[in-house]
Amino acid sequence: MNKEIFNEGHIVFDKEATSREAAFRKIAAAAFEKGFVASAEDYYQGLVAREQEATTGFKDGIAIPHCKNKTVFKPGVFLMKFEQPIEWNALDKKPIHAAFALTIPEEGATDHLKLLSLIARKLIDDDFRNGILNETDPAKLTEIMNQISY
Repeated sequence: MNKEIFNEGHIVFDKEATSREAAFRKIAAAAFEKGFVASAEDYYQGLVAREQEATTGFKDGIAIPHCKNKTVFKPGVFLMKFEQPIEWNALDKKPIHAAFALTIPEEGATDHLKLLSLIARKLIDDDFRNGILNETDPAKLTEIMNQISY
């Protein structure tokens, strides 16, 4: 995967979040700290608004929260791993343990929504999905993520 969109520095191990909203706050803070969004609060509000349209919780403990928002400077992917299971209203009604959070700028959003589709398709692969859920070494997680060609 393109290192500007995802690299080892985009992996966050969260020990505190216990709700979807707290998870969104962590995601927004990470995106802000890494310079992908101008405002953590605006990005957080965008994630919340997108979630109200339809759940971004897929199945098997994985979610792909995202939003197209004017606060986003550049496209990115953040891998968030949660120590506490997060109730997310996922499609399979199971809690979330990992999230691929996308920052999608308003301009060029169509290209970057392709990334959402690539991730969703890769999640069908049991080895990929299990690696994301079970691996704790950031270097190995980065190798797994690099299986996504973008």
